[in-house]
Amino acid sequence: MSKYSSEAKSKATIPQKYRLSCAVKESHDHPIYCAAFSRHVHLVDDGKAACFATCGGPYATVYEVTSASNDSKSNGGNNDGQQPLTARQVYRDVDDGETFYTCAFGGRGVGSSMGQFDPVAADGDDGSSNQGNSSRETNIICFGDDKQQQKKQHHSKRPAKRQKQSDVQTRTNSSHSQLILPYYDTQNGPPLLCLAGTRGVIKVIDTYRRCLFMTLSGHGNDITDLKFSPTNEWLLLSSSKDDSIRLWNLQRGVNVAVFTGHNGHRGQVLSVSWHLSGTKFASCGMDNMIKLWKVFDGDKEKGKGGHVEAALKKSFSVIPDDWDQNENGREQVCQTKKFGTVFQQFPYFSTNKAHNNYVDCVQFVGDLILSKSVSNKVILWKPLFNNEEDNKMTTYTTHRVPSSILFLREFKLEHCDSWYVRFDSPSPYHQLLALGNQKGEVKVWKIGGNENDDSGCHPCQKYFCNLTTSGWFGGGTITSTVRMVAFNPHGSHLVAVRDDSTVWMWDAA
Repeated sequence: MSKYSSEAKSKATIPQKYRLSCAVKESHDHPIYCAAFSRHVHLVDDGKAACFATCGGPYATVYEVTSASNDSKSNGGNNDGQQPLTARQVYRDVDDGETFYTCAFGGRGVGSSMGQFDPVAADGDDGSSNQGNSSRETNIICFGDDKQQQKKQHHSKRPAKRQKQSDVQTRTNSSHSQLILPYYDTQNGPPLLCLAGTRGVIKVIDTYRRCLFMTLSGHGNDITDLKFSPTNEWLLLSSSKDDSIRLWNLQRGVNVAVFTGHNGHRGQVLSVSWHLSGTKFASCGMDNMIKLWKVFDGDKEKGKGGHVEAALKKSFSVIPDDWDQNENGREQVCQTKKFGTVFQQFPYFSTNKAHNNYVDCVQFVGDLILSKSVSNKVILWKPLFNNEEDNKMTTYTTHRVPSSILFLREFKLEHCDSWYVRFDSPSPYHQLLALGNQKGEVKVWKIGGNENDDSGCHPCQKYFCNLTTSGWFGGGTITSTVRMVAFNPHGSHLVAVRDDSTVWMWDAA
């Protein structure tokens, strides 16, 4: 049984308040744009621990969050001097011009015990510092694609043919330098870490071997968001300033589909969000539009599959490195045929009626939509379809794309009119909503309202928790923009990242 298990298996109660447990200042001095929790927990000596990653500039940091006992919570989250938040790994791209805007955990690395996830040797440069002294130091692990590294990778030994599971397992345990492709059944280790930003390339990090595993190229501009499917950990969505969204099969390393074109976005795409079913997703961007797309776009009643669905199924049969030796037995030749990426130009819903300015964050909440612009509020709304047939259509060459919405609720937050500030509502139950602003404040709302009063029916929902991020570093009056907040799947931990390279974590009280 894998030591990596899903964290959101049972429904948790809604926290009534949050208590600040730890704050960290990363030493690279770049704005931190993203924080993302892994959906899996791992086993440590004193219980379970969750992991999340942050990224900013050419740096990415992986943190471990330990579950504090009741006694440690009463002592401010400190248990025998152990910090509840520990920097485990720090990665730096050798390309100093890279700025990572987004990160996500998904897929699986090679099989390993959690002990292999311990920090690297403590004799190097530390990537972060807690309030006061850091509990542990970590080396900065560099990765990239300079000419020397590319030459070494080109001449690296690769598997001759796909082998039996027992043979693959032996090679995995005997050598860390050998390339083990992710489609083998032995890939049951920790999730892979995906990073993307200004270079328009998705860089996949193997946190077990602490190296760049592979890169995914295709976008023609900055990548703004990465999201893994909630039902298939190998399916990855990426949005970009090149006006497109791409669907990737990380297990096979192929670009399955590109969502762009005639009825696609006419501006930079800033955010994407999967539906909990994993069959569709939402996108938003600089063109003020919010669009809903289908991944499984077939007609079940007629037994017909759509072209995106067909390409997705085909992608899982691709063997990206089917290597065969030539007659001399010295060289290896790739026999793989190119995978045909498909294009989808027609969303099944498209609207600009939710906001009057660009939309920089969107998220599915069940079948409803949460979206945010630069108007100091997040709104909850429902897409309306003219009739049932409109909802079933996969192409709209002769029919109008539905665009009507039903406004349900708004969540106001002052000083939140900055570019690229993102909220979070933890799945799968979406009971909470959190968002930060330029003053370093983080507000938390109950999306359904309070059970003990009638506020749940009020169209303008008031927050129940006001969190501040000031007073720990450089004085009590220094504030900085909170770029993103992230819950763990249970909602028991809340993390915020700011422009001043600080990471803040609160625990449910």
